[in-house]
Amino acid sequence: MDTNFFQLGEDSPLSRIKSYFDALQNSADEYLFAIDPSAGQVMLSKNFLRDFNFPDTLVEDFAALLTPFVWHDDREILEGAFEELNSAAPGVEVYGEFRLLNRDGEYGWVTLRMTAGADEFGQPELVAGVIARMDVKQKADYVTGLLNRNAFQVALMKELNSSPDAHGAVILIGLDNFQLINETYGFEFGDNALRQLAQDITNILPPDIRLYKLDNDMFAFFVSEVYPEEIEIIFSSIQLCMREIRNIDDTIYCTASAGAAFYPDDADDVITLTRYAEVALEFARQKGKDQVAFFDSAFYDRWRYDLGMQNLMQNSIARGCEDFFLCYQPQVDAKTGKLVGAEALLRWYDRDGSVVAPMQFIPLLEKSRMIIPVGHWIIENAVKTAKKWHEFMPEFEVSVNISLYQLEEHAFYDFVKDCLDRHQIDPRRVVFELTESHNVYDWDYVNKQFQAFHDLGIKISMDDFGMGYSNLGFLKNFRCNQIKIDRVFVEDVLNSEYDRQLIKHVVMLCHAVGMEVVIEGVEDEATYIYLRDVCGVDIIQGFYFGYPETEDVFAKRFAN
Repeated sequence: MDTNFFQLGEDSPLSRIKSYFDALQNSADEYLFAIDPSAGQVMLSKNFLRDFNFPDTLVEDFAALLTPFVWHDDREILEGAFEELNSAAPGVEVYGEFRLLNRDGEYGWVTLRMTAGADEFGQPELVAGVIARMDVKQKADYVTGLLNRNAFQVALMKELNSSPDAHGAVILIGLDNFQLINETYGFEFGDNALRQLAQDITNILPPDIRLYKLDNDMFAFFVSEVYPEEIEIIFSSIQLCMREIRNIDDTIYCTASAGAAFYPDDADDVITLTRYAEVALEFARQKGKDQVAFFDSAFYDRWRYDLGMQNLMQNSIARGCEDFFLCYQPQVDAKTGKLVGAEALLRWYDRDGSVVAPMQFIPLLEKSRMIIPVGHWIIENAVKTAKKWHEFMPEFEVSVNISLYQLEEHAFYDFVKDCLDRHQIDPRRVVFELTESHNVYDWDYVNKQFQAFHDLGIKISMDDFGMGYSNLGFLKNFRCNQIKIDRVFVEDVLNSEYDRQLIKHVVMLCHAVGMEVVIEGVEDEATYIYLRDVCGVDIIQGFYFGYPETEDVFAKRFAN
């Protein structure tokens, strides 16, 4: 019971609203107060006593009591708000934002709102006010009705603190390619799908396990005293219920990936456990999706290293790609052994000055689409260098790798044409090699894009022929001037009858339709002679004729 230091008068405005004020404060998380300006009295909600150790729920000079809890740089804001209130007309809201010390000893942002009401003569009679924490979030997801990330973290914290021996797992479920469902069927369908999946997964889970909805299309739950095998069984049931998303006109199929982190083995705090489960989810997606993966410290270290590299490369790109450089590997005429061109190969310096292996950073460039600005830089510098070398090698050709991501860039063609015009280079001395960065789903689109470059005079080449999706079937679909047979067929060509027959017949086929054949990975004289004399290839590339070299080293070696 409150021990008031002074009593409210029967006719006081505060007395008249006290019953309503008491009812309101019992159902509100905010700090509430009401001011009687004529008496200088302030009535406070009980959480002021709880969180700030105020002497009573009825006080004088409220601003003076609150000021010590306000961040020192923000106290003028509080003072200014009350000064504004003294001159504000009834019905006009006074507003302010400042940092306030909470009961955990930390400062957090709050909003202050005050409005004065008028008596029958239009004079200010009563001020109603509220202080609300800006970090208090809604507890439920509005689409699915499930409790959200904030509630999940609170519940998990209680679980972790429930017992020194608490152990279990945090599981995150992410829908695979759900954005595509939204784009194809619309966001209303997507929201309905999320609601349906939320209900279906809830029905699958044991009654004592609560499902939460985190960001976007991600769900979460935690289970105590559980083992990996049990999680796999639970996830298998979830997979089955997700196979069909029903709609009035359509039934579509959806898959999900999941990641799990165990407490206390992997971590024993909410933030780290959730992050580790997200990392495991990413691991599941990288392994092919539609599966569950468990946190793995080795993968986490690689993941963090990749994130660090991406950040470094972003900074490098912002500085004009200053940490990137090009090396050139010679390409020679197979019959004469004379230099005819070079492939421009991207290299990158790490923060310690070491050269990072291309297979480590190029996939990250493509995944993050940073390959688009870097690709501009590659073409610009390769064309500029080739133009200089044309002074002593007029027929020299420079080959540049082109990612499918670059073809999707609307301004790519205009950039290439402008680059060729600025450097006044013959387009016939430029070769674009289509790299196997990811699956080609629309060959009509790829051919249309490359046809525009072919019309400029640029040669088109299919890189890594024979690997992945570069095979005879796709050779029929992809119209190009040149193919590059992957080094894997060259490594054992002297001993493998299969490799010998494949290369010979591919060369015959390509020559029959007017295409050149480039062989990469040639490292010794015997292999070179066989490919030249028996197979009849056109161009050779490999360590036997030269390693990738920087521009100045390459020029010194081949200028004569």
